[in-house]
Amino acid sequence: MYFVMVTWLLIELTGEAFYTGLLVSVGFLPGLVMNLLFGVIVDRFDRRLLTLCSSWVSFLTLCSMAFIIWGGWLTALVIMLTHMVIQLTGSLFRPAMQAFIAENFTKERLPKVFSQTSTAAIIGGLIGSSLGGVIIGFLSEIAAIGIVCVAFLVASIALFGIRGIQNNKYTAKKSIKSDFTEGFRYLRSNRLLLQLFGVMFIGQLVFHTCIAFLSPYTIEYLNQSAQIYGLLDAFVSIGGVIAGLLGTWWWNKSKNYLSVSSLLVVIIGLLAIGSAPSLFFAFAGALLIGIGTTWIRVLLQSVQQIATDKAFHGRMSSYRMICNQGSVVISGPILGWIASTYGANMVYIALLLPVVAAIIFAFRQSKHEGFIQITKRKTA
Repeated sequence: MYFVMVTWLLIELTGEAFYTGLLVSVGFLPGLVMNLLFGVIVDRFDRRLLTLCSSWVSFLTLCSMAFIIWGGWLTALVIMLTHMVIQLTGSLFRPAMQAFIAENFTKERLPKVFSQTSTAAIIGGLIGSSLGGVIIGFLSEIAAIGIVCVAFLVASIALFGIRGIQNNKYTAKKSIKSDFTEGFRYLRSNRLLLQLFGVMFIGQLVFHTCIAFLSPYTIEYLNQSAQIYGLLDAFVSIGGVIAGLLGTWWWNKSKNYLSVSSLLVVIIGLLAIGSAPSLFFAFAGALLIGIGTTWIRVLLQSVQQIATDKAFHGRMSSYRMICNQGSVVISGPILGWIASTYGANMVYIALLLPVVAAIIFAFRQSKHEGFIQITKRKTA
């Protein structure tokens, strides 16, 4: 709901699709700088406590934005700065939560657990995006951000109830510099992780770009309202829910062609959403993009956690996020220029180039012995 709200507010304030790409790009800049440190922090400290801290900071930031909107002081700069803080806290929350899950479940259960937690998160996104468009269209921005604040508050309270089977206790007497160096050596020597990061790089790029440019796409290309924008965003989430529910089935079905088959689903979705100003194709494309990108992000994340030694879970998750966020930081302004010059639908057509390149790369990945060994496991 937060993202539906801020992108719609931004397009109303500026009237330029370029700012949408800029929002996505600058939002990831702080995390891109801090992820290296966050990875070390996650591997050193209590991961549950780190998720709590990041959630509370997000809650307080959104409360501040609500006050600014109430006072009538909202500007594009305020939206950009708020988004940077929210994305920064997310850059700590995600690797901390992923590492916390990885240390508390067996490797055989990880694909199912990550699929289920992803489904829960996407259902929240589905409800938020559906309600967000309606609330902005019929009520007010204050009502939307108030609900988001309450949601963060409830999530923070709920995190207090989580108790892990194991506790991450850092005992080695190493400097932060040593942890940095050790993490880079581990990544450089692990070819499979580098391959996984490459494919997830593209999956994350498509997912964030698809969501970011739905508002100008809806206004300029489909000539529709905020309600249709919210529904399109919801269809991306519905696709994610479907992918989460069928995650273990897709894993067992695709095996070492997991990346290739998921990327093919994404290609069909991009072609559908970018090819014609039709609501049917737009909704079908959004659904397929949601399915394909969720399989790439969630299932390959499971492969990553299985292939990673537990001592490096935090650092490897943060390194992956550097790749993912870096792709959006670099491409956001470029895709914003494409949307402003050639139309918002051409953003989705332009994304076909990196996805096709990723498929070629994924074919090589499917032959890697480590990838074959992990994906041929029957998930619990």
